[in-house]
Amino acid sequence: MRNLVDSYMKKRNQGLIMAAAVTAVLLYLTLSHVKPADIVYTLKSTDPLYLVISFFIYVCCNIFRAMRFYVLLDKRIKIHSLFNIVCVYNMVNNMAPMRAGEISYVYMLKRLHNKNAAIGVSTLIVARILDFIAICSLFTASSWIAAERIEGLRSAAIMVSLLIIACFLLLIMLLRCRECLLYPLDCYLDKNGLDKDPRIEYIILKLREMIRAMESMRDTKMTVLALIISFFIWIANFSVVFLVVKGMNFDIPLHIVIMGSTSTVLSTLLPVYGIAGLGTSQGLWTLVFVPLGISLNDAIISAFGYYIIQMIFYLTLGVYGLISLKIVKSVQQNSFAFRRCQ
Repeated sequence: MRNLVDSYMKKRNQGLIMAAAVTAVLLYLTLSHVKPADIVYTLKSTDPLYLVISFFIYVCCNIFRAMRFYVLLDKRIKIHSLFNIVCVYNMVNNMAPMRAGEISYVYMLKRLHNKNAAIGVSTLIVARILDFIAICSLFTASSWIAAERIEGLRSAAIMVSLLIIACFLLLIMLLRCRECLLYPLDCYLDKNGLDKDPRIEYIILKLREMIRAMESMRDTKMTVLALIISFFIWIANFSVVFLVVKGMNFDIPLHIVIMGSTSTVLSTLLPVYGIAGLGTSQGLWTLVFVPLGISLNDAIISAFGYYIIQMIFYLTLGVYGLISLKIVKSVQQNSFAFRRCQ
């Protein structure tokens, strides 16, 4: 176990150094094409009404996320508590390096609601698959709308449609024949004599715990409901992007915004991700928006403007979530102490 921890710490430090290097390089490449003063001016001239409406929709987006976890967790945790967890989770996931929010969600479930790591990880995996299906579906619809004006999008839409089908198949396998997924791995480990390795045994044990934790997700109605909520999440999410960009006085159609902002979401899948997404999200945003007909200057400025406003939203609700969770924890501790005194 000690070797596993040392190996993890070494890889984490290497990842942080690589992320810092990627952030610095991409920031230089993007900011060298615009004046930073233009970004500041754009932020100052943003219409406050659009910001208020977009923040309200962002709050609704987090409520939808809490509702989805409420469904995936078999309605055993209150939506209000899950809303606070989601607020903190989003803040940490988007502002801390190495996508630490994934760990924070699992930690908060265990610390506040006594749910083991297997339940936390399994619900997170299913939520990610549902997210991917919703994002790709909206991207495909936008691609078909823009395909008449931009060459090559029709083939991209077909490829993404195939990805959606693959995600549906993966989701069905996870929820219906989970043990079958481990069978090839067991055969490989047994054939190569790795099944006796303590580290491998530990990993397999955790995988089996995750599989058992998915037993409560076999209900088809529950899965369909979670998928519908996922679509609401991403419709709200893309609406926030559209309104913020509109508030910054950039006239970009909604379907183009969906296609462009999808790239920033999928940038989290890259092997090397900039610190808090800085650099990578702006770089991919620009690389996608420019071929879609947006000028290089507008693409870079809108990318940085939206990123800054997005971080403010994350931080605002994240701090609210932390304060709410601290208050709830304090009340629980005082209630427990009072009952012991009785």
